[in-house]
Amino acid sequence: MGSERKSKEEKKIRKRSPTPESEAYDLVLKILYSELDSFISEKKSKDKHRDKNSKRDHHHSKLEFQELTKDDYFSKNNEFATWLIEEKKVFFSDLSSDSAREYFLDFIKAWNKQKLDSRYYEGISSGLRSAHNWKLK
Repeated sequence: MGSERKSKEEKKIRKRSPTPESEAYDLVLKILYSELDSFISEKKSKDKHRDKNSKRDHHHSKLEFQELTKDDYFSKNNEFATWLIEEKKVFFSDLSSDSAREYFLDFIKAWNKQKLDSRYYEGISSGLRSAHNWKLK
């Protein structure tokens, strides 16, 4: 019985007293946990920074976006002419005034729902007006 008590006490002592291997293991764990903590905090910081930037960019794009009305027919004519060719496969010059106005209403709907490519909202400097190939020298 005495030997049983000694072996239990020795096990407790062995668990309490550090060995060089357990000290090295503990040190490695501390370093790893420290690195992990710094990695996580850095990642959170970057994510937080990224979220702020994306909110700012989103807010910025909302400020630039303006809904169109039928009164914008002339001011958005380059974007409209480009949209006609790309989406409807029709040249602006091939349309009557009335049919161009009808197509413009469809363009307004797409614009106001923000379904167009970003380049439309950024502005298009010139659009194709006709299928005619001008051979100017």
